[in-house]
Amino acid sequence: MSQVDFEEIQEELDIEYLLDRESVAFKVTRGSSGMQLNIKECPACGDSRWRTYFGLETGRGNCFKCNTPFNKVSFAKHLFDTDWSATKKILIEALEEQGWRPKRVYEAAVDPGEVKLPVSIPLPTPEGQNLQYLEDRGFTGEIAAYFHLRYCQHGWWIYEQEGETKYQTFDSRVIIPVFDLDGSLKTFQGRDVTGTSERKYLFPIALPGTGRYLYNAHNVLNAKHVVLGEGAFDVAAIKIAFDQDPNLRQVVAIGSFGKHLSMGDTGGNDQLGRFIKLKHAGLEQVTIMWDGEPAALEAALTAAKHLAGIGLVPKIALLPKGKDPNEVPAHVVRQAYLDAQVWTPSLDIKLRLRNPFR
Repeated sequence: MSQVDFEEIQEELDIEYLLDRESVAFKVTRGSSGMQLNIKECPACGDSRWRTYFGLETGRGNCFKCNTPFNKVSFAKHLFDTDWSATKKILIEALEEQGWRPKRVYEAAVDPGEVKLPVSIPLPTPEGQNLQYLEDRGFTGEIAAYFHLRYCQHGWWIYEQEGETKYQTFDSRVIIPVFDLDGSLKTFQGRDVTGTSERKYLFPIALPGTGRYLYNAHNVLNAKHVVLGEGAFDVAAIKIAFDQDPNLRQVVAIGSFGKHLSMGDTGGNDQLGRFIKLKHAGLEQVTIMWDGEPAALEAALTAAKHLAGIGLVPKIALLPKGKDPNEVPAHVVRQAYLDAQVWTPSLDIKLRLRNPFR
């Protein structure tokens, strides 16, 4: 919880919600500086003659009996009669109850470069509307915006092949952009939303395969810990789960686009090469959270061995059998991360001999 500072609490806390939560009597009135709360009892001096005021627009107030000034946090400290640490804990609980979710500290800028996506609209729309397909899976407009998702109702990917201009349709698909570590757009995927296409995912012809990139790794920046999921929606589910716990806000969810790590490119233009770059930028630990199935665990152990070989600390997270991060509640994802085991040669042998998913 220490990752959440008082400045963020001051900005995000709904003071009316807090007063209702603690059964503090108040009235909403209009003052010279806008709408304000007239609070019956001052938490500092105890005067109960409605002499305490709190500005809704300024987030600050004072008692006209004892002249004590307040902001949201200091008001709460007097109200609860606790130290700063205990006050902070209570306010974070109140924030979570009112629907607040901690924000990621960093979000990197992206560059569309020369890749021309099929005609599509960004999500959410300027009016704040999100695709029902995403909402049904728990992916809000905020999450869609974070991953730069778009919706293509009718659109084509136009490419050149053997001197000819060709077209590939991406109708009725969520467009999932894939950025490199520097935030430049390199390729994309199209996820069918109708449930009728024979191809759930469609990949643009003539662009690099996603297998050389790490999904969402441009947002790692100076993070020390990442969780490596598989597909884009697994990564989104991990982010949602971690956003609900202030202690995990600095852990970044990234993706491998499958149960493997690409490696062996002499120029480092593969996933292992990108992990090396992230290590040089400060990355220390990688928790692999692939599907709860035998082949995925064995692949995760192999990937962990290679990550250990470049000096990172790999960990193995086990999800329920047959499930991926997008198929279990958020608390299950968080617990899998917290229970993850550091990869060692002995753990590798143990899990291969007694694979819990067989």
